[in-house]
Amino acid sequence: MTLFRLSFAARVILLFGAAAVLLLIAAGAAPLERAEIYFVDGARAMLERGDYLVPHFRGEPFFDKPPLTYWLIAAAFRMLGFTLEAARLVPALAALGAILATVWLGALLLDREAGLVGGLVLATTGMFVSFGRIAMSDMLLTLSSTLALALGVALLHAAPPYRSALSALLGAVLALGFLAKGPVALLLPGLGLLALAWMRRERLRGIVGLPIGIGALVFSAVALPWFVLVLLRLGWEPIGYFFLHENLERFAGETYDSGGSALYYLAAYAVGGLPWSLVLPLALWRLRREPDAGAALLAIWVGLMLVPLSLSRGKIDYYLLPAYPPASLLIARLLRRSSTWTEALWMRSVLVVTAATAVLAPIAWAGLPASFLPASGALGLVRVGRWALAAGLLFAAWRFCSARFTGLIAAASAAASLVVTGLFVPALRGAQPNAMIVADVMRERSSRPDLRLVYCEDPTRAARDVLFEARLAALQRCDLWAPAASQFPFLLLVTEGQRETLGVATRFVGEYRYVPASVSSLKTLFLGVQGGSLVLLANYSTDDPEAGLRWRKDRKRRVRDREELKALGTGEKAVP
Repeated sequence: MTLFRLSFAARVILLFGAAAVLLLIAAGAAPLERAEIYFVDGARAMLERGDYLVPHFRGEPFFDKPPLTYWLIAAAFRMLGFTLEAARLVPALAALGAILATVWLGALLLDREAGLVGGLVLATTGMFVSFGRIAMSDMLLTLSSTLALALGVALLHAAPPYRSALSALLGAVLALGFLAKGPVALLLPGLGLLALAWMRRERLRGIVGLPIGIGALVFSAVALPWFVLVLLRLGWEPIGYFFLHENLERFAGETYDSGGSALYYLAAYAVGGLPWSLVLPLALWRLRREPDAGAALLAIWVGLMLVPLSLSRGKIDYYLLPAYPPASLLIARLLRRSSTWTEALWMRSVLVVTAATAVLAPIAWAGLPASFLPASGALGLVRVGRWALAAGLLFAAWRFCSARFTGLIAAASAAASLVVTGLFVPALRGAQPNAMIVADVMRERSSRPDLRLVYCEDPTRAARDVLFEARLAALQRCDLWAPAASQFPFLLLVTEGQRETLGVATRFVGEYRYVPASVSSLKTLFLGVQGGSLVLLANYSTDDPEAGLRWRKDRKRRVRDREELKALGTGEKAVP
């Protein structure tokens, strides 16, 4: 299957450019997701404190992760400013590197065309694109794992003059992964390297000795100095916390992410690997019927990674990201070969299901308020585009071939990603009140720099934005009367019901309509979106004229509301 009549290098560049669009478009328009706040706040603290050795979160030393991700985001902040676009450039570049590493690994183990198709599959996989846009360390782990196995394959087949250099590169890649994620960055690629060594053990003689020694030396020189410097400054406690709490306890103990079943990651890939996870079973069945050493290594690597991940007590869907590149290459091997009748029937069904999904897509946003949707013109284009896409998918199902299947499924996935990240996410974030809450907090803080923010519920995750934008760490507690009556200045972010219980003990600052941040989940969309109001209160007085105006307007509105309710209860007409 040759995509266009272009050279291999030109098609790799085309793939790289298309993936860059998917990863970078409207990168700063998405809200802070998952564990991003830890990394962006830690990176900013490094710059503002001038301390690049000890990461800080909410002003306290933070050793949940090694420093590489903080260093890279801090470098992006220094060059581009304290913006989410700058922070998210790091995972985007790591994802682009992982795509290129996948192409290279596929060329080494299968063939160049399979490597290119594997890169296309990876670049249009839902979970991979999503985490290529989130400022966390997991995409760096995916890059280092994929690149490490590719370097291992190249090392086993290299001529003697190049073995030491490749071994040094392998040691450096493993070390950088270790500095990004910790011991798991040795475990996951290490399993693939061990499988490679066993399957091609006749070639080990050429690299045992000096090349392996050089790799180990480079790894130690790159990976260990940070740990030694932290040990010299702060002693054993942070080192023990990192290795025991964040790694050993996460694997064997009860953690906040424990409780998943042994089959958790199969379900996680089935959802996160869409749309390509629908054909991975065919790829594995093809491998069983038509064995191949390179594809077998990829399948064994995926299987070996699943063992410790599934045995671990702590399970999160994105822990599986390093398995996506080899899974994509297995799918590419299937797509590069002629299909049997049963395989074609299965893939035709996938095309039909994808077309039906495109047609029914408006159901997903039907429950959202109009103010939280893109402009009507953009929605009109989406409606037209989805019908055109559905028609193309149905045509491909009728006149089936693997090349047409690959192109249309990749196009459908890319289009869905562009619509969601380029239209719906910016519209949703723009309609959420977080920016207004941050602005009001900063205005209040300009007159009371010692104030603190407290909340019981945070349905819009405003506390993350307040920390990132206003440098204020909010406190979560549901005993709101204590801060409301405190002699120290507090802002209280509360719901309407909580406001009523606080009575006259607080001053009105602002009111904000919202839909919950969990609206991005399909479960929330299909069960219905329940919005509401948040209110920002203060337990101190101020001479700010704008604050006084807001308080008077709110007081008049509340008096009017009470009169209307009273009139409804007595049947009398309210005084306008």
